[in-house]
Order: sequence, then structure tokens, then C-alpha cells
Amino acid sequence: MKKTILAILTIFIAGLSFGQKDSTSRDTLFEKASEGLVRFYYDDHYYLVDKDCDFKSIERLSQFIVAKNAFHGEFKDFDRNGTLILTGYYNQGVKEGVFKAYHPNKALKWEVTFAANRPIGDWKYYYPDGKPMLVVNFEDGSGKINAFWDRLGRERVVAGEGSYEFKMPFEYYNEYGYPFFERKGRIKNGLPYGYWTTNMVDEKNKKALFTEEVYNKLGVLTEGYNLFLDAQYTVPLTIVPSQPFLMSEKLLFKQCSFDDYSGFNAYLSEKLNSAFMTNPSFQHTEDEFAYRVAIDKNGEPETITLSEPLKTSTLNRYLERVLQDIPYYFPSLNQAGEPIADDLTVSGKLSISEAGVFNFHSMKIEREKQP
Repeated sequence: MKKTILAILTIFIAGLSFGQKDSTSRDTLFEKASEGLVRFYYDDHYYLVDKDCDFKSIERLSQFIVAKNAFHGEFKDFDRNGTLILTGYYNQGVKEGVFKAYHPNKALKWEVTFAANRPIGDWKYYYPDGKPMLVVNFEDGSGKINAFWDRLGRERVVAGEGSYEFKMPFEYYNEYGYPFFERKGRIKNGLPYGYWTTNMVDEKNKKALFTEEVYNKLGVLTEGYNLFLDAQYTVPLTIVPSQPFLMSEKLLFKQCSFDDYSGFNAYLSEKLNSAFMTNPSFQHTEDEFAYRVAIDKNGEPETITLSEPLKTSTLNRYLERVLQDIPYYFPSLNQAGEPIADDLTVSGKLSISEAGVFNFHSMKIEREKQP
């Protein structure tokens, strides 16, 4: 994907027509701006999208070095209202100096200094009213929580010691149906310590216990248990705000569909990959598949049919069983924006490495009735 965008940029810089929707390039992901700058169009997860896409929410103005496939100089990101939301500096693709992000009300959201692409010193976060929220220190290279204030202004973590309770949104679709998760536990020497919990949180702030964890004195997870799946795990959810702007450097793009934007197609890939894992009996295969699923107006599947099977019948039998475990699809909408029953065609690709590692990717959903 990066090579594709680099090739387009090469043509653009060479002076050929760019940004026009023709038979070879339907999407305008970036185009020339004044003073030698390039304007890039992103969704709010920092994936490139067409400038006319409904999910476009960020525009970046920056110099760009095509030969290095890298941003250069000062850049500025603006939201859909034209409000500055992020500024910083790249030296031939390397983050250097002060980066600052802003809330929609133009108040400072966070600030940090980078050196050689790494944060140094304190990464300071602020609430929309300007009051301090969080300080993560990077003096030793890894982030440690040095201070934390709750919404009432009480300092709950002081000099890396105290109690921590922080709610964050899920960036993408999750099958649990909750838009937020809340991390809660003790901070010792700037790191999580002892018993921690994660709660799922709905729009009305109702909570459901999701995970229980135990961390050792080095901040390493030693026990993790998912109550929803009744399963253990070794990689915990983050305890500090994620930074989607880092994705902007990868120059990845998404099609202008809600299934792509929401992360649902990525969820389907992950669902299939986790089910198949690794099987050395199947090696170095490239294949494609498709299935049809009839959903009701609530997005619940009613029938699933493998319309374009994989070449290997053994894999098809298991694939059909896995597809039956996908509990939900986003419902289609009519012209009035109301959910309707529909027939979906879901297609994708399968690559199997020489070691037998499965990679389901390039998922795409076509809807029969949605205009």
C-alpha cells in the first residue's frame, strides 16, 4: 500500500495531473497546496481517505519528500471545521522537537518533545478546561506514569505512586458492543502493580467487569483473564491514551465505506486469523474466497453460504464453522437512514506462509440493497 502511494506521489511531484478522479485513480488522497506544501486527507484514525468521503475528518498541510516517502518540516493538522488540532516537526520523516495537540475548543490537549523519533521528558495531557490530567515520563526510554488527576482535580498519582482510574474509547469495532473501556489499578514506580481490572462502559456509564490482571513489581503482566471469553491472555489493553496520529506516517488508506472506517473489515480478518492460527500442513498458499450472508435489520445473520470456496475442501469445512461464530454485521440503511434487512457478499484473500501461518486479509463487504 505504501508503494502505491509513493508511486502516485512521484507522478504528482513530477508535474502530471493529480487529484483528478479518472479511470486510474478514483480517490483524491492528497493534492498540491500553496507554498510547496501537500494537503493530505485522513479519517480520524489517520488513514488516508478520499477528500469527498463522509469519513474525512482531518487535513494535513506539510512538505513531503517523495524519495524518502516522508514528511518534512513543520506540519499542521486541522479538523473538519478548520480548527488546528495538531502541530509538530519532521526532519526527513523523523519526529523532532515539540508536538502539540488541541481539543476542539482550541485548549491544549497534550504536549511532548521528540528527539530522533522518540518522546523525551514528560508527555503532558490536559482536560478541555485546561486543568492537568496526566503526565507520562520517558526519561528512561519507556513511559512511566508520573502524575494523574481525576476530573474533580484530585491528584491521584503523585511522583509515580497512587491509584489510577481512566476511561478510554475503543478506537474500532468490538463484538462486545461497548464504546468505552475503563482501566483501574495501582501505580507503583510509575508502572501498573498488583491487581488491576478493566470494565466495559456503555453510553450511560453502566459498567461490566471485563478483565482481571496481576502485575509484578516491574510492571509486567503475570496473570490476565478475560471474563467475557473465559480465557487467559498475555497482552493487556493500554492504560494511557492512544496516539492515532502515528498512523499518518504509514500512508495507509481505506475505502470510503463504514465497514472499513469502523474497523469491522479488520475485525473479520482478526476473527479468522485467530481461529486458524498456524498449521504447518498447509504451506505457501495464495487463495481467495467469498460468502453470502443474509442479515436482518438488527444486523444479526440468518443464513450464511460459502459462494466462492477456497481451493482446499478441508479448509472450507472449517471456514464455514468459523463464519457461523460471527454474531453481528452492521445493518444496511435505506435512503432515509433506517436499518433494513439485506444480503451481503463478503470477500477476502488468504495467504499462508511457508511456516503455515494463516493471514486472512483484504476483506470487503458488498451490500445488495443499500443505496
